[in-house]
Amino acid sequence: MLLAAIATVVVLGVAGITWWSLRDDGDGATATPNAPVVSPGVAEVGDPAPDFELTTLDGDTVRLSDFRGTPVVLNFWASWCTPCRAEFPLLRDRDADADGEFALVGVDTGDIRADGRRFASEQRARWPNGFDVDGSVAKGYGVIGLPQTFFIRADGTIAARVPAELTAETFRDQVARITQPS
Repeated sequence: MLLAAIATVVVLGVAGITWWSLRDDGDGATATPNAPVVSPGVAEVGDPAPDFELTTLDGDTVRLSDFRGTPVVLNFWASWCTPCRAEFPLLRDRDADADGEFALVGVDTGDIRADGRRFASEQRARWPNGFDVDGSVAKGYGVIGLPQTFFIRADGTIAARVPAELTAETFRDQVARITQPS
């Protein structure tokens, strides 16, 4: 009997928390679980991609503006992020096959520089990976969860945002959007 009472309290508690998080706040919209939240003033699809300058994990400098005129795949990641680790081989393979069709740029954010450098080296990452020391680049793009990838047209506008681990199909489809004439 005591176990049944405890189970009922737990179920009611979970139901209450779920209701509270999904309730209507009066603006006509309800919360969507797992939807990326983008703060006002950050880059969105259709906007110009914010330029940045970062020191790479190898000690060089990478600027997004250096790639103007070339489609860019901009990937935000961290060495501790399991989905980021899972998608790295896909990025490595697609970068090797790119043949100038697009540029791949990584942004290591929310990480320890030495851990990011070691991981990128182990993964044989040949593309520039900037280290976002204070998270300002991620913040400018509205990146909350990792990994997150932006597909940027040659004119510098954001064509797509993928707030999850990339699949080969998603990567192929999004690269087609930024490399083929409209």
